[in-house]
Amino acid sequence: MRIDDLKLFLSVVELGGFTSAADALNIPRSNVSRRIKDLETELNAKLLTRTTRRLTMTPVGLEYYNNLQHIISQLDQTHEQIRTQSHQPVGNIKIGLLNDSDIFIHDIIKCFLTRYPKINIELHLSSVGYRDILNYGLDASIHIGDVIDNSFVARTIMPFTRKLYASREYVARHGRPASLADLHHHNVLVTRLPDGQLDNKLTFNHGEILINSRMISNSSYYIRHAVSEGDGIAVLPELTMRAQVESGAIIDLLPEYETTLDNIWLVYPSRKGLSYAARLFIDYVLEEVALLLKENGGILGRSGNG
Repeated sequence: MRIDDLKLFLSVVELGGFTSAADALNIPRSNVSRRIKDLETELNAKLLTRTTRRLTMTPVGLEYYNNLQHIISQLDQTHEQIRTQSHQPVGNIKIGLLNDSDIFIHDIIKCFLTRYPKINIELHLSSVGYRDILNYGLDASIHIGDVIDNSFVARTIMPFTRKLYASREYVARHGRPASLADLHHHNVLVTRLPDGQLDNKLTFNHGEILINSRMISNSSYYIRHAVSEGDGIAVLPELTMRAQVESGAIIDLLPEYETTLDNIWLVYPSRKGLSYAARLFIDYVLEEVALLLKENGGILGRSGNG
């Protein structure tokens, strides 16, 4: 059953006959008659009663016509909306961000908004990643760690690598550790994870160490600021510290030591339930990150180019 045949039936009824519909649509009358007959055969119902003088609808035809008017109208509006959006997409998107994930995604969002001026984005800071999608009606969320709910789609963005950092000021005052064991003689700041666990057992690619810290915080922003102010040493995401390391303000204390907790994921519900604007955003983020990683040898270190 073709949509064009359904529209043809509406035209025949509204124009009062096969000939009028054929003339209006610039198609042969025999074509109109055959397609309406095929429609009736497919429906196994007689829609129109034909006489030499007039064309009338059967009771089934009248019911079908009334229902079809609404359906076709809605379908045309939907098609038009999609066609319009493909040229100038519109909509509102809600995206969940973990602490520090705004560091790498800021420029991507900025370029996305420039490309699609009629799409609005609301950012929601989350400590539990994708679990907030349902709680706050998010379209997608940045997440680190396992995604255990199969009702969500998880796409890898990049590895989540952490390293040991301190400010140049701190190193000038307290010296630079030469090994993991030396950290016992330094002020190491430790994070309290969202699940309540203390992130004080630091496992690196070349060893591990248990830290007894005098400063604990569940805010990665606070710990990053404290490190920048020279208050101590901390294990922090490489992507959030790279700019300060390149400027010389922050020192990568033991460059050969790093810890990879997991990948950074972009998580969202099934694409079937996403708005067009949300699908555009997800595709844009994945494409931009892949491009940046390729251009930088697997390291995300420059602004998005939109």
